[in-house]
Amino acid sequence: HQLGILAQERWRLDEAEYWYRRALDIKQQLGDQPGLAATYHQLGILAHRRRQPDEAETWHRRALAIEEQLDNQPGVAVTFGQLGGLALDRERLDEAETWYRRALDIKQQLGDQPGTANSYRQLGIVAQLRGRLDEAETWYQRALAIDEQLDNRPGMAASFGQIGLLTEVRGRDDEALAWTVRCVALFDEFPHPAAGPGAHHLARQTAKLGIDALARCWQDVTGRPLPDAVREFVSTPPSPSDPEEVLD
Repeated sequence: HQLGILAQERWRLDEAEYWYRRALDIKQQLGDQPGLAATYHQLGILAHRRRQPDEAETWHRRALAIEEQLDNQPGVAVTFGQLGGLALDRERLDEAETWYRRALDIKQQLGDQPGTANSYRQLGIVAQLRGRLDEAETWYQRALAIDEQLDNRPGMAASFGQIGLLTEVRGRDDEALAWTVRCVALFDEFPHPAAGPGAHHLARQTAKLGIDALARCWQDVTGRPLPDAVREFVSTPPSPSDPEEVLD
């Protein structure tokens, strides 16, 4: 199972499936129900990355059946979130919101603050896609408040990034760039995996506004000059290795 996760992180999807299915065979022989749910979950994520939503939903629902049988509420909440993401990709916004709200209810009952923030962001994305920009901003700001309270930098990066995209939709390009700078500047390394697609959004926004605008914005937001690594990246950004990320 762990070798499958490593292969998946390297985008070796066929290899990941090979390892997951070997794990699945053993877990089925052992009757390891929690283990089966975990591997079903990973196979669902794998199918999602391959743009196979029907197969992904089948795997996630198989995981959900076990999680509900075992009353594994954290697992149920995670699967609700995955099913929400699938519905979102299919542009089924009502269905996505239903799954995300069901996940949120469980996370709040469990006192899962990072999970609650993530659900707020997901609901913000749904609201933004519906054109309800004020509602989307409210969700993102609620997520950010939790992220900052917990000093959860990956969560903060995600919230900064979403607020930046929302601000860009509103036509406030300079302000949007500042939010994206906040996203990527949270980490010493650039680009950092925990910043998600932030570096690619930074390159896209810089192409629109110019490198001088980025240099000024970076200085204003961070109090430091624009790093050479950032300057080089936005000049010739590589293609993202994970097509899922550029959609977020």
